[in-house]
Amino acid sequence: MTTPSTGRRDGPHPWMRPIAEFAVVFGLCVVVLFVVIPAGTAESDNFGLSPRMLPIATTAAIALFSVITLVSGLFPLRGRRGDQPVPTRGMLGVVLLSLAALAGVVLIDQAGLLIGGTALVLMASLAIGERRPLALLGMGLGAVAVLLLVDWSGL
Repeated sequence: MTTPSTGRRDGPHPWMRPIAEFAVVFGLCVVVLFVVIPAGTAESDNFGLSPRMLPIATTAAIALFSVITLVSGLFPLRGRRGDQPVPTRGMLGVVLLSLAALAGVVLIDQAGLLIGGTALVLMASLAIGERRPLALLGMGLGAVAVLLLVDWSGL
């Protein structure tokens, strides 16, 4: 916003937030890919997938999503309500998401991967504020499909 008396902007440029978020997330992904994963895992001669495969794949996916978020933040689609702030819960949201993760891990241990993993996806979705029944149903069914695939393939 500009001030009427001076004509100057009140605060940082609107592009600064997406760029700063991208710099932090992408920078951490680079550090994890090239420092943390090689230092924390060792190659083995065992049959099957490398122990580095899953951490590298998830870190690369997070880095890719940060690029997509940067582009969508810099060039919002027309007709999209991107100018309106997203309501946040502050630390309550972090606490709820942490509790959902903890409960999901306990459920996976007690009830098995399929039931516990699906419950984890649904509880995490509710913790971040998703309330649309069709979206929750889709996420639950997607979790069941992925977890059945993981169970079937033996990964």
